[in-house]
Amino acid sequence: MRSLGKSFQLAATALASVIALTACGGSDGGTSTAGIGGVEGAAVSKGVVTAKGSVFVNGIEFSTTGATVTIDGVSATEDKLQVGMVVKVSGASDDATKKGTAIKIEAQDALEGKIESVDAPNNTITVMGQVVQIEDNLTRLNDLDTLKTFTDATTAPVGAPAALKVGDTVEVHGFADDTGRLRATRVAKKAIDDFDTKGIVTGFVAGAPSFGLSTPGRATALTVTIGTAVLPVGITNGSLVEVKTLTVPAIGATTITASTIRLEDKLGAENEKVEVEGLVSSGTVADFVINGQKVTTNASTVFEGGLKADFVLGSKLEAEGPLNASGAIVATKISFRSNIRIEAAASGVTASGLTLLGKSIAINKFTRMDDGLPLSTSHVQVRAMLDRNGNLVATRIRIITSGNPKTFVQGPVSVSGGAMTILGFPVATNASTQFRISTDAPADQAVSSANFFAQLKSGVTVVKVRWASGDTTLPVEEAEIELGK
Repeated sequence: MRSLGKSFQLAATALASVIALTACGGSDGGTSTAGIGGVEGAAVSKGVVTAKGSVFVNGIEFSTTGATVTIDGVSATEDKLQVGMVVKVSGASDDATKKGTAIKIEAQDALEGKIESVDAPNNTITVMGQVVQIEDNLTRLNDLDTLKTFTDATTAPVGAPAALKVGDTVEVHGFADDTGRLRATRVAKKAIDDFDTKGIVTGFVAGAPSFGLSTPGRATALTVTIGTAVLPVGITNGSLVEVKTLTVPAIGATTITASTIRLEDKLGAENEKVEVEGLVSSGTVADFVINGQKVTTNASTVFEGGLKADFVLGSKLEAEGPLNASGAIVATKISFRSNIRIEAAASGVTASGLTLLGKSIAINKFTRMDDGLPLSTSHVQVRAMLDRNGNLVATRIRIITSGNPKTFVQGPVSVSGGAMTILGFPVATNASTQFRISTDAPADQAVSSANFFAQLKSGVTVVKVRWASGDTTLPVEEAEIELGK
């Protein structure tokens, strides 16, 4: 079993950036390499394989000629990489051309062991005491496109593998969230029992026969009996370690006997550039943790797709910057990944969804409702993301009860021939439209229409547009590029 600890704050390796994968690549991280064309880019990225074909990490397409691949420390071929796996990709890149060269890809799951229980109403399984949350249409189940919901995986529809059930051995990839659960990006059954665990060392005393191992979903730490295993140099309380065992733990076991114990590799070397995307599990906007990787921001950090005020625990962010001497990312840029926002009058509200401006938005187990479920007459602001089928899923809902309710849409813009579209809404502007760049400064920066459109990049730039009423066919009053600092 493998388990990713919620408290992986100073010791943990980041599991992060969303990756579209086709060929393969990466580098071990150590020294920073010069980018293509002499422009140095991210040397290390960590994240989730979202497709196969070439390797795309945070918008960079990496060439993988000559790259090596390892899966759980074992040499492998690129065809063994699967959608939903969490991988570490290292190499050189050029932010200007969005091209790069990968040297190595390392895939490593977060949890591996036997299923102890299945909670269908809450879309969870428990593996060696670790609660694993499965997201419909987001978590990859048994590597089949036909398996898109938790129900599919537990009822085994025609053409699918046998259903997930108690006693099955599974491999889980994913990230710890701020509730202490493991948010799965991939769950796949394994025919062979394999058990190893990853966590934070607790209660360590030199010479003692055992120590504790903290994992995110357990009330108490696992007990690791050292036995004949060799302790790695430098192990101490707070270390992130991987523990392998040759003795298959029984369901419900709280003690494992180690065959090997090793310290987890660092994300990279001091001053090496990295990119990390994931869920914020703890901290504040100045000093927080994404999937175990500590991140700090300062007055020079640029925020994209939102402002500092948009930062909340559980939000999905990308942090980019060099590593300092303690292994923390000193962020030069923070990008909000759940950067879709819509504010409008709600309609058709149910426990599973609502409609805003004609757009259907799903509500699921992870939707945070600040004021409870809204009414169909409520004016609401919804922050949302897209699932793998392109459907909107609410991550947070607020009911607007004071001030002058506004109607706006925010999201990545699509630009063609001087016209822009956001979430399928054709956005009309006219001579009265106010164009600006929204920042964390007291006043936004007003720009001309030509200046505004010159800065737009399809699928990259996040734009917010406001209407005077709920009629989205009218020209917008304001159009803002969301860039905070």
